[in-house]
Amino acid sequence: MTAATAPDNRGIVRELLSAAILFVGAAAVGFAILVALFKSGLLASRIDILFYRGVVLCALAAGLTVALVWIVGARWGAASIRDAIAAGVLSFGLNLSFLVVAPVTVDRSVSVFILGYMATEPDKAMSVADLRNVFERRYLGDWRQIERRMEEQTVSGNVTPSAGGFVLTPRGKSFLATSKLVAWMFDTDPRFVTQTKIPDRVSQTPN
Repeated sequence: MTAATAPDNRGIVRELLSAAILFVGAAAVGFAILVALFKSGLLASRIDILFYRGVVLCALAAGLTVALVWIVGARWGAASIRDAIAAGVLSFGLNLSFLVVAPVTVDRSVSVFILGYMATEPDKAMSVADLRNVFERRYLGDWRQIERRMEEQTVSGNVTPSAGGFVLTPRGKSFLATSKLVAWMFDTDPRFVTQTKIPDRVSQTPN
């Protein structure tokens, strides 16, 4: 290695380290902004569906991150507008991934509901029948989660109210087709997207 090469290598390492610090810092700031936006209640009264509200707040947090990185970078000469935009895109991607993996899962997961109920009596053994009864009585009954889901699907345009309840829309059929493709690609349980019709119950009169 020549004497001229060593300083060049050190310069590259410094640039990589500076970039890593910049983008890690921007990601952390973007996440903190997202949490602050959620805690502020922004758009909570206008967008009822957590995921949709979260996407909007992720975009807003990304925009604020771009502005913050640009202002700080311009003052200290540490980042250009291109760096700021890249940091904002990174922040948006990471925040959106976290939104889907954590908050949306906590908000909708049957598993989280079951664990939350078991935590009310952590030392008590609960059977599957016990948990099924609680699920039917509280989750489906008291908390009306089927009604909530149908309201969300109506807002999403996947179903539309009908005289007898709800019917699947063309958008809903397209969404289901996409869901089947995703299920095939990632080997998820196919029963959720390829269900068969349950026969109507036929009342039987005793002979």
